[in-house]
Amino acid sequence: MKLFGLEIGWARKSDGQSLSIDQVIRRLEEHYQISSGIALNPDIAMQSPTVQAIVQAVSRRIAISPVQVFKKTTVNGVTRKELLPDHPVALLLKKPNAILKPSSFWLDATSWLVRYGNYYAWKGQTSTRKVLRLLPLHPSAVTIKQDLTDVFNIAYMVTFPNGQHQEYTPDQILHARGPARDGLKGDSPIMDVREAIGLEIAAERFGAMFFGNGATPGLVLTTAPGSQGFKTDEERKKFRDDIEAVYGKRGRHRVMLMPKGIELGQQIVIDNDKAQFLATRQYQRTVIAGSFGVPPHLVGDLSKGTFNNVEQQSLAFVQNVVQPVVTIFEQALEHDLLSDEDREQGVIIRFNIDASLRADFLTRQQGLAIQRQNGVRSPNEWREMEGLNPREGGDTYLDGGTSGQQPAGSEPDPEPEPTDDEDDDTEDDGDAASS
Repeated sequence: MKLFGLEIGWARKSDGQSLSIDQVIRRLEEHYQISSGIALNPDIAMQSPTVQAIVQAVSRRIAISPVQVFKKTTVNGVTRKELLPDHPVALLLKKPNAILKPSSFWLDATSWLVRYGNYYAWKGQTSTRKVLRLLPLHPSAVTIKQDLTDVFNIAYMVTFPNGQHQEYTPDQILHARGPARDGLKGDSPIMDVREAIGLEIAAERFGAMFFGNGATPGLVLTTAPGSQGFKTDEERKKFRDDIEAVYGKRGRHRVMLMPKGIELGQQIVIDNDKAQFLATRQYQRTVIAGSFGVPPHLVGDLSKGTFNNVEQQSLAFVQNVVQPVVTIFEQALEHDLLSDEDREQGVIIRFNIDASLRADFLTRQQGLAIQRQNGVRSPNEWREMEGLNPREGGDTYLDGGTSGQQPAGSEPDPEPEPTDDEDDDTEDDGDAASS
């Protein structure tokens, strides 16, 4: 059987008896358990503060970016993009289904793609193949089957929460994925670096338990010389329970009177500096962020951050991390949602992430001014970038140059001819000079 996307061949004992749910869960934990002792999968990995920060940083940027449908046309060698707000796919992306808003839809989609390496959604279609809604499918519930006789023939097997199975063809599923070792199903970045993530979670849990116990290790009790100790096991157990009731958790820091014959031995001391607790946590944060290509300051590491390099790292993060994820979604949407006729007509789907790529106000204005001077942007395009309404006459472009720019396509003003007065002045100057 299959559970949470994992093929469980041992769901029944060899004698034919069914395993209990506790036994199945224990075996699942054993399957996912790593060297740090953490049972890790892409969902549990969200307990890592670094993974949480990475997923939030990527998904939030994509969730706030508008998804638009355009039609590309080329006339006389010039390619233009025409916005198609009423295209069926554009309307679908504005309301993917009756449950999720677009921002929530893309938050979930990006989180699953980043953690699992895959995003799946069932396409609710009409008889004419028009997609009316997209229903997300948890990546762990989807298995890609490949025909043994025809390797290019695949199917998607989905296991629903009620235990039912349903097989779908590729034209019924929207599938966006990252790199795949088998060429079919994307590999989970989380599972590829699970040891590093597990170590951070283990350090987090150790710190919580350590400070939750008053940052004090266990006690060592010894029997005084000449003492006969405890006469029965019941006495020993009662004494240990009394110690733990006073010493452990909420009872810590209370006064405790040791009985006759019992002495407090040497206390165990753990030096966090020698244990490199803080250094381990910082190093793991850097390693995990580096494996995703995320700048350290986005996961809370400002040890080497300055005002200038943080801004540049943020732009590099959008270009090197967010943009590839956006491209994966764009190509998946075009492949699985657009019709052949749409593709022939040049219809494309694009996320607008310009807001994430913007620099500070002064730098942005200087860059736009250079584009304006070189005829790249018109005043209205500039105003649109700043969220302003267009103005009349603001659609003109300037020819290149540093001064005296003319609207593109206009004739330059002719040089002024000298007047009679100017000629007389010149002659007088000449006479004066000759005299």
